[in-house]
Amino acid sequence: MIRALTIATLLACLAVVAPGATAVAKADGATLERVVIVMRHGIKRPNSDPPLPQRLTPQVWPVWPVPPAALTPHGEQAIARIADFDRLTYAGLLGPGCPAVGTVRIVADTDQRTIRTAEVYANTAFKGCDVPVANAGEGQTDARFSPFNADVASPPLDGAAVREEALASGDMAAIDTAHQADYALLDQVLELKNAPGCRTDQVCSLNDMPSGLDVGGRDPKVSGALKTASSLSQILMLEYANGFPMSDVGWGRVSKRQITALSALHAEEFRLIARPKAVATYAAAGLLSEVRSALFDPEASRYTLLVGHDGNLAYIGGALGLHWQAQGFAADDPPPGGALVFELWRDGAGREFVRVRFRSSSLDGLRSLTPLTTRASKRIPILSCGKQADCGAAQFRALLP
Repeated sequence: MIRALTIATLLACLAVVAPGATAVAKADGATLERVVIVMRHGIKRPNSDPPLPQRLTPQVWPVWPVPPAALTPHGEQAIARIADFDRLTYAGLLGPGCPAVGTVRIVADTDQRTIRTAEVYANTAFKGCDVPVANAGEGQTDARFSPFNADVASPPLDGAAVREEALASGDMAAIDTAHQADYALLDQVLELKNAPGCRTDQVCSLNDMPSGLDVGGRDPKVSGALKTASSLSQILMLEYANGFPMSDVGWGRVSKRQITALSALHAEEFRLIARPKAVATYAAAGLLSEVRSALFDPEASRYTLLVGHDGNLAYIGGALGLHWQAQGFAADDPPPGGALVFELWRDGAGREFVRVRFRSSSLDGLRSLTPLTTRASKRIPILSCGKQADCGAAQFRALLP
């Protein structure tokens, strides 16, 4: 069994790169030429205040130190750990000291949480260097990251195709049945009571809220129990990851193990609304075009970071047939700071190929701010490339817009 490398070990590896040396990363006789990272922003405060409608719970929510939807100070520290790991992982490509102008390109979406995530990453991975963070302007809409919010009209959604793929194994009622135990647990967290005394203006149980899948708009949406449960699962995860005392995480009525299990609800929502090909092919096109240019344009930067949202990772996962699982999270649930990493390699015969990794801190790592180990980055197969771990450059290029 291969022992996971610690940050200290990686630092020792970095130390052998002599000042002024050419940046080269080699493995198995191949040379790493480009890296493109598409990353979710770090730990944020939930988007709304209160995080859920008061009709769902009258309980007092934990107090966050930042406005709704903003990156937290704890989240900044977690991103710094991730940036340290990436800088050490790709030290052979980037070389020591500050990167040359044009070597690194960082682009963020226009929310505070994405811009600040990118700034913290840049200031940590390239401390003391002049590495700018590009964005379209805070509060503006960038179609690459928010394809359905842009002014550009999206093509009509093929709702039938979405439903056929998303509900291939049953209808929404079957999904609700499969998650009855999850809904019941969240009833307890919210202190919902399906009892004779429950008033008609109250929600008495998530199991009384049939889930729906709406494919009549520009992009699919879920409603009912699954939507509420998915949102609450994210809120509980954010409370835990941000380091709140367990007495404040779900008001002390949920465990870390249960938070991991409940994250399957968030992944389930994305499976229905983001991963179907009829959605993902269009919604991922903007960022995948960036990935294509960053990997294959001769004038592109050697190292590219694109900071967006969990939905961006879900869209790309659906478009390319990529699946992952971070420690402490359900399969295909994108953690804060989690990323799809695209690497362009050249073998000894001059043939180029692409590898894809999923890199993320663990749930406990986010909470405790521990350094990442090599277990944090795992190669994943590219299903659209015949389930291969390595995909020929021409074949991979053909998968991209």
